[in-house]
Amino acid sequence: GEDEEMNDVSNNEQNEEEHEGVGIDIFACPPGKKITHLSMLSGGERSLTSLALLFAIISHNPPPFAVLDEVEAALDEANSRRFSTMLQELSGQTQFIAITHNRETMARAGLLYGVTMQRDGISQLLSVRLDQVKKDGVLVSG
Repeated sequence: GEDEEMNDVSNNEQNEEEHEGVGIDIFACPPGKKITHLSMLSGGERSLTSLALLFAIISHNPPPFAVLDEVEAALDEANSRRFSTMLQELSGQTQFIAITHNRETMARAGLLYGVTMQRDGISQLLSVRLDQVKKDGVLVSG
């Protein structure tokens, strides 16, 4: 009865104290800025910070695959190139499935799937292996 309730309360307090020190503290300071809180970062800077953490985790303990859904949408052109380079480097140990509108990311992919919708409202799936496309854009039959 009452003793069990007191034990539950004290156990909950102990669990909260144990979890208080658990977590990750992130300090991000882009060049030329004095940042006191993550909320002061721009969308692109937040994306870069998140991607840096994700890529560090993947580098340390590579999963067999990772799904990335428009994670580079807020990045500028230079950082999109850096992102694509990192994806390419890490793809030797992890297969990436990236949902993207970014041309730089698509250009570095091994295989592209595209979904288009015709006038009749029916979706059509297209796929291209980029190693079968010549520099002039012509598809090599093989």
